[in-house]
Amino acid sequence: MTSYPMAPISIDSIDGLTWIRGDWIEDTGDRRCEEVWSGPSADTLIGMFRWISRDEVSFFEFMAIRLSDGAVELHAKHFDPTLVAWEDRHRYQGFVLSELTDDRAVFAATSTEEGEGDEGGWLVYERTENDNLIVRLIQATGEEKLTFHFARVT
Repeated sequence: MTSYPMAPISIDSIDGLTWIRGDWIEDTGDRRCEEVWSGPSADTLIGMFRWISRDEVSFFEFMAIRLSDGAVELHAKHFDPTLVAWEDRHRYQGFVLSELTDDRAVFAATSTEEGEGDEGGWLVYERTENDNLIVRLIQATGEEKLTFHFARVT
């Protein structure tokens, strides 16, 4: 089991996250997952994710990383293939940046709605030596719920 810090770190810029920028694909044969991240602008990064199974889209996820009062927040919202949101209008999956290195960003789960608690856990982005990207969704117990092994496309 793995455990990462939960407390948010304070930073002045999101430029330390620019290595996440680009198009990333994982194709296992059973599923194809694509994640695309913009570069930083106006203290934000925007990301999109698409999960494809059997040549059909299973769901989309739209993400925003933003700097707010020295803390970096990641908000994610999920949609079915017709863009009907999984979460209610004011709900989202929320995370705060709790660790940042040259090759790893750890986001600790904070909430699914402003002011509402969550079960905890982490979303970990890690760049490998060969410039691939491993993304892990880790439960509060430390067990990995999902792991993606992305290769950079652009």
